[in-house]
Amino acid sequence: MNLNEYVGHIHLHTTYSDGVATIEEVVRIANRAGLDFIIPTDHNVLIKGLDGWYENTLLLMGEEVHDQQRQPESSHYLALNLKEDVAPYAQDPQAVINAVNAQGGFGFLAHPIEYDAPPFVEEPNLSWRDWQVSGYTGLELWNYMSEFKNRVPNKAAAILFCYFPRLVMLGPHIETLAKWDELLQDKKTVVIGGSDAHGNTYRLGPLSRVVQPYDYLFRTVNTHILSQEVFDGQLAHDKRVVYDALREGRCFVAYDLLGDTRGFRFTATSGDAGRRTSRAIMGQEIALQGEVSLEVHSPRRADIRLLRDGRIVARRSGKSLRWTTSQKGVYRVEAYRPFLLKKRGWVFTNPIYVR
Repeated sequence: MNLNEYVGHIHLHTTYSDGVATIEEVVRIANRAGLDFIIPTDHNVLIKGLDGWYENTLLLMGEEVHDQQRQPESSHYLALNLKEDVAPYAQDPQAVINAVNAQGGFGFLAHPIEYDAPPFVEEPNLSWRDWQVSGYTGLELWNYMSEFKNRVPNKAAAILFCYFPRLVMLGPHIETLAKWDELLQDKKTVVIGGSDAHGNTYRLGPLSRVVQPYDYLFRTVNTHILSQEVFDGQLAHDKRVVYDALREGRCFVAYDLLGDTRGFRFTATSGDAGRRTSRAIMGQEIALQGEVSLEVHSPRRADIRLLRDGRIVARRSGKSLRWTTSQKGVYRVEAYRPFLLKKRGWVFTNPIYVR
């Protein structure tokens, strides 16, 4: 199966809300970072008329919706493929989801599980707290800024991490992975990754520094989409290619700073004597016909783990893994690479559903 891979950055903020860079600046930075597409999601505002190609990067505008009066603040929703602003529904998360779906959009629960950061960080816990909702597409599995603020134990570490941010990142929170596996037992749940980039300057005593500038973050947690279709430079077509892949889960979350993940693949083949062979990629279903062969191919050596229903069933260090099974289930892949004496999350694929 010939697939085209495009790298995008989802969930970032501009001067239309609380980011420090303009849309024009963000697009220029994205071009320099080699991103194929970016989706800014400013808080409670939908900016129309900007979607399009800017040099080599496709810009698509989304919206991050939440109730700004709610205490504690929580339940942020990343709404994509919108025609109209859905911020007027912000007080009711289910109403937001319904309004998004009604206009052909879809969305993800942003930074669904966070920890309480130390008081000096001055960043609230923005976890999703309305788990009774339905109709959402999936979760933001890995939010860079969320992990960064949650892993700062004290002021000394905060200073160190601000100057050497690569020391911090380990991967999605274990609780978020567990919640995803729980949800997958009931329904298809797509995951994406994002940075939550703002470009803000933080101060601690006499020290001040831009913590995680856009040009750095655009090279960290990205979402890679897979499509049999090729971008052709036409907005309507290319927007559909991106949104179809995200909606269906034909994508994986990658920490590209540990090594470019382009070319990472997770596929399945099913069939036995006398039956037609069927194939699937991440995000798709495959019917169990005798046995299913699951294969992982990585562009770089990694600790590759194949999970079924949240539990590791196969593990290999290298650039490939193959596993044959006769069991139905939800199969997904995690890959880790070492950096500075720690094994760190590198790739998290959406599942293949063996039915």
